[in-house]
Amino acid sequence: MAKQVLKTLSNRIDHRTYTETKSTLSNSGNFSNSDSSDIPNNTTSQKNIKLNLGCGDRVYNGYVNIDCVSLPGVDLVINLENPLPFEDNSVSEIRAEHILEHITNFMQLMEEIHRVSRHGARLYVLAPYYKYEGTYRDPTHVRSFTEHSFDYFQDRVKFSHISNARFKVHKVRKRVRFLSSVRNKQKKIMKLIPELLRPLLDIFFWNIYSEVEYEMNVIK
Repeated sequence: MAKQVLKTLSNRIDHRTYTETKSTLSNSGNFSNSDSSDIPNNTTSQKNIKLNLGCGDRVYNGYVNIDCVSLPGVDLVINLENPLPFEDNSVSEIRAEHILEHITNFMQLMEEIHRVSRHGARLYVLAPYYKYEGTYRDPTHVRSFTEHSFDYFQDRVKFSHISNARFKVHKVRKRVRFLSSVRNKQKKIMKLIPELLRPLLDIFFWNIYSEVEYEMNVIK
């Protein structure tokens, strides 16, 4: 992945992080130490970077694990409020698990995700559901998500002009899972609800689901 990716990284992040990222890409097979000057820019091998945004302690093999804090397993320390230090069309897959709710410049990040991704790249998102109390309990959350939050990045949807980035939503699924260690009555009750009743109850009540999962592809 090369020298173009690393050149961009070197221009945007400090030398220590650049060196660590080069090593990570090399170990994951995304970078070759050999001279790649004779490799065309549009080869598949140069468009297969996988990113794990805001990974925290959720580190995945084969991905460039990115966070704003240098936690164990983090490959690249950057602020996701700023542009991503990757070349256009260089990424094949992005995971964003419980990070987008912390981003103030949400539209900018979505457009950056679109920019660095190749056509058809997979985007997997986990986010807090808007009808769950934990969504508002966390003081670092700046937004919540519904089943239709990403519809605005699709054509023929009113107000989709807010962004030029386009994503095809293939799957949306509401789930029950708790990440924090906070103990309360809502969690206890939610665990007791039969799965078959959840979709109906969710129409009328809160605290039926805690998070929403999206699977999308980048459209260019």
